[in-house]
Amino acid sequence: MLLTTADLLCSVIFVITLHQWSVANQLINRPLLFIIGNVVFLTGMLPWFDALARYSIWLHSAQSVMVHHLAPLLWISALQHHSARKPSNAVAASHWPLTLLMSGFAVLTWVWMLPELHPLFMQSALLYSVMKWLMALSGIALCLMMIQKHQQTSYWQNLTLLTVIMPLVLWGLLMLVFPNMYSDTHLGPHHHHMMMNNLPDWLQLSAVADQYLGGLIFIIAGLAYWQTGTSGIKLTRHARRFAK
Repeated sequence: MLLTTADLLCSVIFVITLHQWSVANQLINRPLLFIIGNVVFLTGMLPWFDALARYSIWLHSAQSVMVHHLAPLLWISALQHHSARKPSNAVAASHWPLTLLMSGFAVLTWVWMLPELHPLFMQSALLYSVMKWLMALSGIALCLMMIQKHQQTSYWQNLTLLTVIMPLVLWGLLMLVFPNMYSDTHLGPHHHHMMMNNLPDWLQLSAVADQYLGGLIFIIAGLAYWQTGTSGIKLTRHARRFAK
């Protein structure tokens, strides 16, 4: 109960803080998209969603995409890029902290999704909540990067490709090509926490269907993020030309 309350409270506080920061910096360009992004983020961060996602590959994939990709994409679309505003004379900050953060998250994602380790990680509600928040913070970092870091667009585009899009698409493809990657998590008695009979009847799928759907969610999210990122780079460059 304490973990659930703290988790939910932190999510609400974060959304309120993000809204206040965006208003203070006059960044909100599309209020409706910003609100939808907040709703998607809060839905994905619900502790009750955790209780379901820990028993299903596709629900875990959907939650990851909502928190780490969809909500940040909506925020990016709703917030005004700094390059579209008045040019600033401020010196660009070092890109290494964010680079290390994104690279570290990419490695963590690969380790987390390994079939040998994934079921073990999902057993702990606390560990799952920590990983969920790491996904959220990484997605927020991406959002800020695309809004503020317009001085080195090609660098950030490549960083996003290597640390976010490629891992997502590759894992999605692996889950489609090797349909039995996570079958033991459904059938093995020592993985009882991942068995579909722990879910409501209307959410229960076969082991293969569960993995296939999770893989498709990853691939679609990765391609959507790539398309949005490419469009964002074009819009940023267009805005910079007119700002001169």
